[in-house]
Amino acid sequence: MTQPRGAERPPMPETEPLPGLTWGLKRSFIRYISMLPDGGHSVSGSASLTYSSFFNFEPAADSTYDPITGRGALKFVGEVRLTGHHNLLFVMIADPWIEFRDGEATLSVADTRYWPDRRRRIPLAILQAETLSRSIHGVCGEARTFLTGEGVEVFNGQYGDGEELDPVFILGSTPPATMD
Repeated sequence: MTQPRGAERPPMPETEPLPGLTWGLKRSFIRYISMLPDGGHSVSGSASLTYSSFFNFEPAADSTYDPITGRGALKFVGEVRLTGHHNLLFVMIADPWIEFRDGEATLSVADTRYWPDRRRRIPLAILQAETLSRSIHGVCGEARTFLTGEGVEVFNGQYGDGEELDPVFILGSTPPATMD
């Protein structure tokens, strides 16, 4: 990943984020879509539109995140589809996961090249996860995100490797880790 470019950070949602993952993706991209005569979005599954163009993905039941070790995956469910230019512009963000390992956090999404297979993933963004709080009850907080080289194709090459995206807001609970 290249060095992130300096970008003005979007404001945090005006009210507390809903449980799950709340994300504006990239505000300038959302504004661009909204200005297109045929620009639009749809949400399905357990995704919803909140806070004037912030998307929320509900927590999935099969997360593997262990709050004691800080490793594993926080999984979220739902789909967001953004379209424009008579469907020549199409971006789909489905079932985001945040995987924590070796002090790093990566946000991946279902790889639409293999749709509807949701098991194949593409790393979309690197998170600056040190700003997240974790406890036995889960993870919460805001983390800056930066587009990965693999994620460039999700946005049809409009943004480069290392481009700063909007921060994610996580309000997630995890099942308590078992003590052996």
